[in-house]
Amino acid sequence: MHHLKIERPDASAQPNGGNLPALLANIEDLTKGRDRAIALWLDAYDTLHANIDAAAAASIGGKIALHAPSRDRYDSSERDVTIAFLATGGASYRDRDTSKRIEFTARQQFERTVTHEVDRRCWSNLLEKLGFDALLDRQAREEFRDSLKDEPPAFTPENCSATFTSIWGNRRDMYLRGIANVFMKMDRRFRSHDAFEIGSRLILERAMRTESWGGWESYQRRDTLHDVERIFRELDGLPPIGPNQAIGIVHQVETAKRTGGLPRLVEGDYFRVRVFQNGNLHLWFERKDLLKQINALLLEYYKPIEGDVGTGPSYEAGPLYHATPAKKFGAFNSSQEVADRVIGLAAIREGDRVLEPSAGTGVLACAARTKGADVSCIEIQPGLAHELRVVHGFDDVTTIDFLSVMPTETFDRIVMNPPFDRGRDCDHVRHAYQFLKPGGVLVAVMSARAEFASDARHKALHDLLPRDPWRRAQCWHELPERSFAHAGTNVNTVMLVIRKPSG
Repeated sequence: MHHLKIERPDASAQPNGGNLPALLANIEDLTKGRDRAIALWLDAYDTLHANIDAAAAASIGGKIALHAPSRDRYDSSERDVTIAFLATGGASYRDRDTSKRIEFTARQQFERTVTHEVDRRCWSNLLEKLGFDALLDRQAREEFRDSLKDEPPAFTPENCSATFTSIWGNRRDMYLRGIANVFMKMDRRFRSHDAFEIGSRLILERAMRTESWGGWESYQRRDTLHDVERIFRELDGLPPIGPNQAIGIVHQVETAKRTGGLPRLVEGDYFRVRVFQNGNLHLWFERKDLLKQINALLLEYYKPIEGDVGTGPSYEAGPLYHATPAKKFGAFNSSQEVADRVIGLAAIREGDRVLEPSAGTGVLACAARTKGADVSCIEIQPGLAHELRVVHGFDDVTTIDFLSVMPTETFDRIVMNPPFDRGRDCDHVRHAYQFLKPGGVLVAVMSARAEFASDARHKALHDLLPRDPWRRAQCWHELPERSFAHAGTNVNTVMLVIRKPSG
């Protein structure tokens, strides 16, 4: 029996400090135990099958076939191990890297199966014993569990050290991401990177079923409410509580729903919740001190573009364009992954005339050129414009502020990643629309707030979209979280696709 004397990691501590060496001090002993366990399983396999053969030789009845128990008695992993343990024939699988078929004897198949299962359990149990399971947010836990499903990495000292050093070093970022994910699940508008200031009220839509006897619409909605309470308790220095405990807000909301007489107000330790017959929940936060801490943590996680926090007069001044360029020209260049998504939505064909305004380093322009397009670029910074001409070989490059250019020609496709700060992405998209041919397509990378904001500048953008709500919703496409982490920001982004009417 191995006893771990380990302190629980502190999510708020600075990365790479504290007690990481202590966390890994026992790893070598634990991995030796893993090797010993696999050896004992193989010894048991050899003994069983040797005895099966001896029994067959000793009895006139011959060999007795052994079968695995039915599926309803064991989970899939235990059943897989049992089948491999009792198997007498060989097996094969296709190598994922070479696509070659690999043949196994029955014993080799058992060794492979039991090794995977031992490794899977060692990883899961050690994660829990070290306290890392509580440290990871839900997304990180799911990613870790998924990595163990098919072929988990070998439970070796080297792999353990690399894995847990990475988790420990990134624990602060994962802690912050967990908080951001909770509020994004409550309301998609919290994907917007300027939604740092969570106000005094939130609405959790369609949380519960509308029938009088109905409970939660989904366990995800229940867990989201529980996670909000967990975050407040954590910041208040209190331990977490289970979602079904009577003192928890989840249990109180469920009781109110079952009792009837809606709408009804539930009073919790950190917020009031009004439960409505239509299934919506309205939350009012009572602890302004803790709410202030949460807003500070969200700001730390998103690392917003400088000067782009809040929705002050610069937003409401629309629909006129900003008279000055973005601070530092709003240079957050697209990755190749983002460029591939943009070009895919633009459906560029060979010979299309394509414009990239505010072209920057030309990632989108280069991707469009690989599709056979004739590409024009506009870039305000002389150095980048020079690189577009000399390094990337574009002939049609204009060095000027795009918003000062009036259209003298139109294009089949426009692909763009404009500056986001203070609603400038709206300005650039609205201006670029004038350069688009009838029937042409514009695809723009934008702040996530562009879909939901309702100030004058954003309303002017939305006027370019179809009036039909379903068709309007089809114009917006979410980009994965952290799509611009390479550029130093975790702001959430979307792609807007506009097709200009032909008539």
